[in-house]
Amino acid sequence: MKILIISGSDKREKAEKIEAFCQNLGSDSSIYGLSNNSQRGLSFSLKNIDLLLIIWDNNSINNPEIIFSTGYFVGLEKPFIIFSNKQNSIPHCNGKAVILSSLDQLKVYIYSEIVKIKKNENVKAAKESILEMGFKLTLRDIIEVVYEGENLVLEQFFKAEFSPDSLDKNGVSLLNIAIRKGHLSIASMLLDKGANINCISGDRGNTPLMDAAAEANIEIMSKLIKAGALVDIKSKSGQTALVLSVGRQAEDAAILLIEAGADINIKDDLGMSARKYAELFKLEKVLLSMNIENI
Repeated sequence: MKILIISGSDKREKAEKIEAFCQNLGSDSSIYGLSNNSQRGLSFSLKNIDLLLIIWDNNSINNPEIIFSTGYFVGLEKPFIIFSNKQNSIPHCNGKAVILSSLDQLKVYIYSEIVKIKKNENVKAAKESILEMGFKLTLRDIIEVVYEGENLVLEQFFKAEFSPDSLDKNGVSLLNIAIRKGHLSIASMLLDKGANINCISGDRGNTPLMDAAAEANIEIMSKLIKAGALVDIKSKSGQTALVLSVGRQAEDAAILLIEAGADINIKDDLGMSARKYAELFKLEKVLLSMNIENI
């Protein structure tokens, strides 16, 4: 971030303190001393500036360089800072000026602007990286990246501020897709980025935990349960994650859900519960976990 500080000679010491503060935050800051006689040097200094800061004094209102610089930023439709404890002497400046009167206010504002501009620069860099990797900045491409398990590319999509809760054309979330494909690292990344752990897929009505149970993926199931996933949500066919795991006779997955508090008696659309399926398939370890003797 480039900051230009405009100051008269009598405010030089204050300008240098502000410059040092800005530089400590990692910005490229410089001071332009008012000369009252030319805009040529100022025109060069204003090029590619992200933030303009004017230290105001009694002579500022009629100074041609200040008039030029404020007009320049107003023309760019960019805000600029006027730092002064005499706010009644400051012109309106088309409402673009941010007028601050204390050093603490100034430091807070500059810090927030540096953070915002750095964020914008990071987003831009991430988008350029995605394009260089051969992908487009589209929903279709981030879905493809998750489907193929491209961790490094997905990280760039997140830096470019794509949502971890994006859905495909069937209403299936990125997290559901990652789990169905068995991509634990992708699923973990999505969870770390704040993906909804209880989202319902548009096709099956499954939560991520249900999809993990259907695949008997213990690692993903454990991570979801630890993250607070609800264990008793029912799919479109009335199946819970526990019914799905018992139905495929995945005993370790079923026991994990039972230990997490899953209800063994919720019935699916066929009128069968996890308990009934476990009895039907004679899953002894599951029945023991349910405190039921095999019959």
